[in-house]
Amino acid sequence: MNSLLRILLSVISLPVFSRLYGRVMRLRRPRFLVRELIDFFKDLYKIEMDDYQGEAGDYASLGEFFIRPFDPQKRPLKPRGDGIVSPADGVLSNVETIYEDRAVQVKGIDYPVSKMLRRELDFSRGWHVATIYLSPYNYHRFHYPVSGKITGYCHVRGRLFPVNSHGMTLIKKLFIRNERIVTRFESNGLPVFAVAVGATFVGSIKMLFIDKIKRDGRWKELDLEVEEQGEMGRFEMGSTIVLVVPEELGKPAAEKIGQAIKVGETVIAF
Repeated sequence: MNSLLRILLSVISLPVFSRLYGRVMRLRRPRFLVRELIDFFKDLYKIEMDDYQGEAGDYASLGEFFIRPFDPQKRPLKPRGDGIVSPADGVLSNVETIYEDRAVQVKGIDYPVSKMLRRELDFSRGWHVATIYLSPYNYHRFHYPVSGKITGYCHVRGRLFPVNSHGMTLIKKLFIRNERIVTRFESNGLPVFAVAVGATFVGSIKMLFIDKIKRDGRWKELDLEVEEQGEMGRFEMGSTIVLVVPEELGKPAAEKIGQAIKVGETVIAF
């Protein structure tokens, strides 16, 4: 059974399927069909509009509904300045401290962090690795996890395996095999990494601080001041963000593992 499921996951991970899905997401006509799609999606995932701008029927396409923005009066996002915060609404599926080039994907499966980052690190100094999973019903804009300076980014092409429990269990080194954008920050003189990992039907990861992304897997240097909880980017379907933070910056919120977490909640306390 697992072999058949693994084959299915490999097939749907091909980018062509995400591109086709993207076309459906962008449909604006006929209007009655778009409204039916939005209502179906909203009911399927039991999405409440309490925190968001407008009503479901106000959005011109399923794609626009999917990246619906918060109502700033209902969900104001203000910098806390007391640590590294969650850049997204989702589930904190894991947070751990590593001293070698291995982090847990799921129990019994690990992956080399340096290959995910496309960056060699001194792991002996200790690094916190926090993984936040976004379900389809979640808010799919994501925000800066810390105030400081963006010093570079790297966009790596890859497959689009699902990052749900099936994908995480059956696909080894998933975060290395999937398309991703790695952003490097400098906070208190130390490097902090945020990895936006693509997934099945995520045909696009938008980064607001990049005019035109170069998908060549090479690091691009930047010098850009940003503020914690300012909008960083957006996914077009459920996905994952991985934070990699030096141990000396603070203490991880291990008590939140497996729990829902919201934008701005502390993940690593200074």
